Amino acid sequence: MNGNLFILIPFIVIAIVLIFKMICGIVEEYIEGGLNYITKFLGLSEAMAGITLIALANGAGDVVTAVVASGGADGVAYNIGALFGAGLFVCSIVMSLTIMGSKEMKDKKPIIVDKNTIYRDLVFYIGATLFVILLGAWG
Repeated sequence: MNGNLFILIPFIVIAIVLIFKMICGIVEEYIEGGLNYITKFLGLSEAMAGITLIALANGAGDVVTAVVASGGADGVAYNIGALFGAGLFVCSIVMSLTIMGSKEMKDKKPIIVDKNTIYRDLVFYIGATLFVILLGAWG
């Protein structure tokens, strides 16, 4: 595209939308059934299934990438950036879109999140960030 931003930006936006649509289709086709089966088999509530199984499925790729990248010289910086970036994306974008999307579903109750939950997660995230910075400064 020879550095033409007027062509590149719409192409990137279309590509991102298509990627998310494909991922949604894959999740609905393959992962959702497995998670529903495990949830029913273990007798988990919806909240517990969301906290454990979906979080595990979401974070597994990031953890594997972090383990593989830690072998290289720049692996630590990549790990910190990738894991914190993924966490921020899930805590902000994915959570807000899920809450807003739940209001539009006719056969389900909307998701209501307690303010204390957000504050707890925010404090934990800031604490973890400060801990990583301290470890980096300490060496």
